[in-house]
Amino acid sequence: MASASPELPPVVTQFDVIGKPAGGELLEGAVAGPDGRPRTVRVWLPERYRTDPQARFPVVVLHAGTARRTADTEVPDVFEGIASAVKLGRARPFVVVAPEAPTGTEHPCELVAAAPQAITDDQALRTAVAAAFRTLPAGPGSWGVLGIDGGAACAAAAGLARPDLYGAAAAVSGRYDATALAGTGAEAPEGTAAKLLLAAAKNDAAGLDAARKLQTALQGGRGRAAKANVRISDVVQDFAPDRERLRLVRVAAQYLAESLTRTG
Repeated sequence: MASASPELPPVVTQFDVIGKPAGGELLEGAVAGPDGRPRTVRVWLPERYRTDPQARFPVVVLHAGTARRTADTEVPDVFEGIASAVKLGRARPFVVVAPEAPTGTEHPCELVAAAPQAITDDQALRTAVAAAFRTLPAGPGSWGVLGIDGGAACAAAAGLARPDLYGAAAAVSGRYDATALAGTGAEAPEGTAAKLLLAAAKNDAAGLDAARKLQTALQGGRGRAAKANVRISDVVQDFAPDRERLRLVRVAAQYLAESLTRTG
């Protein structure tokens, strides 16, 4: 008689409130990672989540660039940027999901060259979020992805590899392996073309150069890569780096809101 299969770990533990940044609410729980082991996931609920209990919300998955960290610990003001875009009327409210970056390397987004599917096809995360929060169904009409600084390459990989899951991706102030990402985009499933914003401050010469090289690599790439709709934003300029980053996050939030088609 065959032995019983071992029990799988629970998809999600209870999400507990850990803070109230940017007028919203930040919660933390544990969700099984691609390897089956639990990893920390933080979820930011916008102010409207509390004030409109009937509404359902699109989702932005926020990628980190440092192993064992969530992106909000790398970029603490990211929720302020998204909330300010909503207050200015440039974006609708999102639920923001920030999973802990995978281990195994100091820079997890370098994994995109070898295994983009480990970052992009996160069924456990989608299932857990849908079960715990009032979100729109997972899919390209209502789920997007965002990465800032070290997490930008992960966001670009997710958007290029799985446009059937993420309707748009925004990568802010990133540095990219253009050849690897063009290969990732080439293997995307048939269907809707990927939508990708590459944003960098006007005085970030290295960031803008990396963005233009990636755009050129995709345009000249094979398969689905050449069909990707890639936009570059190079207009943000301010007197301090933190203010520039806030404005860049606003630009990214506006792009994602305009690109996702489904509303709650």
